[in-house]
Amino acid sequence: MLMKKRSEPLSLLGLQSLIARLPSNHKQYAIVEEDLRRKAGYGGELNFDKHINEFRPSYPFSIIHDLCLLYNGIYFQMDTVLIQPDKIIIFEIKNLGGKLTVKANPTQFIQELKGERKIIQSPITELERKTIFLDRWLRERGINIPIKGMIGLAYTNELLIEEETNTDILFTHEIPIRLYNMEITEEMLSRNKISNIARDLVEAHQEYNPFPLTETLNIAKKDITPGVICPECKLNGMKWSMKKWHCPSCFYSAGDCHLPLIDDWFYLMDSYITNRQFRYFSGVEHQPIAKRLLKKSGLVMKGHRRTAFYIR
Repeated sequence: MLMKKRSEPLSLLGLQSLIARLPSNHKQYAIVEEDLRRKAGYGGELNFDKHINEFRPSYPFSIIHDLCLLYNGIYFQMDTVLIQPDKIIIFEIKNLGGKLTVKANPTQFIQELKGERKIIQSPITELERKTIFLDRWLRERGINIPIKGMIGLAYTNELLIEEETNTDILFTHEIPIRLYNMEITEEMLSRNKISNIARDLVEAHQEYNPFPLTETLNIAKKDITPGVICPECKLNGMKWSMKKWHCPSCFYSAGDCHLPLIDDWFYLMDSYITNRQFRYFSGVEHQPIAKRLLKKSGLVMKGHRRTAFYIR
């Protein structure tokens, strides 16, 4: 039984805004670009969801996608959790292209892609961390059940496992078959207990809010490039004139091109925006025009006159 569907990562929207407004020579640009690439692999997780939907065993079970819990002030996110009568399985889905080599003692994942070879963070280590936190989270609620980790590779890579690990590493299309072939050793959880645990997990889900990203990623606000970006040619520098935004490059014009800019502000800069901040970020020179645009943007105004600011 599916208890929670997967949603698009919230941070993906913010990273898309950030990469468009961060100078390419910024010291953190490459890190942000890599993070965006990984988050954009959301399609690989959807591919996994399609395959796991084929898993329809005769025994009771529950599936939870995209679960984030808080334990002792620490967030831990799990791509998918499967609750079975004798265990819980945490799935870590990886969108990794190229050739993958897995070594043990110490555990290493080596990726070879387009002639480049690099060691990436071990998904096994990530899973071990999440297993520890989930086990502690459950034990605090009187639930003691084995927890297993499983890595799903979204792409059919060339895969070389030099030394066997205690963690299953499979292509996502292989996972349903592996699950069908796993015997249920002991019925520790009844149908009702599985449903209750799944409901408690979903109710405890924390929607992680990474905004504003300048604070989360420790990027100086002055490093963020202001300006209204043309939705057609992506040039930064549209100008407001005659009740419309005009692009000096492709000559596109529209009245609502500042709306994505307001999204960018809340993703990147702060949880509120003032008239002065909007004028700086958009390039609008006149206060009354800025006030009118802010009021028509669906924001809520708080305060009066000089103390006024806008929130979502």
